[in-house]
Amino acid sequence: MAKKKVTVERLATLMVEGFENLNGKVDGLTKNLREVKRDVSDIKDTLEAQGKAVDKDAVTLINHETRIKKLEHAR
Repeated sequence: MAKKKVTVERLATLMVEGFENLNGKVDGLTKNLREVKRDVSDIKDTLEAQGKAVDKDAVTLINHETRIKKLEHAR
């Protein structure tokens, strides 16, 4: 079996290729993270709006319940 001679230039080339690959992966993760942050922000806005709607509906139900009780007493 013959041993393959690895030169400093070859090692440097392999390191550069590895760093370029790593940079590409980090860029992809950064893009994905931005998309996730945007999606989380959209979800948060939607949930806040739904929470306000539910609160408003609860207040409306309580108000109707009060009116119904008044009408029942009037009978």
